[in-house]
This record gives sequence, C-alpha cells and structure tokens, in this order.
Amino acid sequence: MRKINHDLGILPASANWSAYNDMASSLSIAYFANHDLLGLVSEEEYEQFKSQLLQALQEEWPDATVTIDDDEDVYFETQGISGQAELDVRARIADIVKQVIDSGDWQEEEQDFFDDEEELGGIEEKDDY
Repeated sequence: MRKINHDLGILPASANWSAYNDMASSLSIAYFANHDLLGLVSEEEYEQFKSQLLQALQEEWPDATVTIDDDEDVYFETQGISGQAELDVRARIADIVKQVIDSGDWQEEEQDFFDDEEELGGIEEKDDY
C-alpha cells in the first residue's frame, strides 16, 4: 500500500470549492447597452430588456456584482477573473444577451387592430363560387 505525501501541494476538494466561491464572489460584470442594440423600441421596452438581462445574469452568477448601464457603445467588462475562466464567462455573457434579445419577452405585445371577427363584422365569410 502506498503512503500519500501531503506535502505535494495537492489541494483537497474543499479547497477547490472554496477557491471557486471566492472567484464567484469577486466576479464583477458591467454590461453597457444602448437602444441601437434592439432596433426601434420604446423606452419601456428598453428598460424591460435591461431588467430581464440583469435578472438573467444574476441567475447565472448569483454571487457576482452585476450592473447594467447605458452607453453610446454596446460592450461589457469583467473583473475578478482571468485566463480561460474569463473567456468562458465572456462567452456565456454573450449567449445570455442573445437569449434575452431573441426571447422577445421584453417587447410590448403588438396589438392586432382587427380580430378575425371584427374584420368580418361578425359574419362568416362565404365563397361566391
């Protein structure tokens, strides 16, 4: 049977978990948006988008500090991480932004000015053939 040398610098799993928690709690994400990102939208829709994006980012990184601000350009900054972890976080941020935009949940519902019955005046359409 082999003896384990505890002086090799191998960290126990609890130390790795602690390091992960430290990274998550020191992670800071600042996202800067503008209306151009969404096209022609109302101020209410733009604010709703920012709110949903903030919620999605906070759900992904609950221990991180996340802010959404306005700027002339669309970009984001991360702090508290580096290397591959930073690249992974940045890629995930881009995915989340795309998901929130594509969901369209932030858009006000477009109203159809005419329902089918209103268009036809409540009368069923008949063929004249």
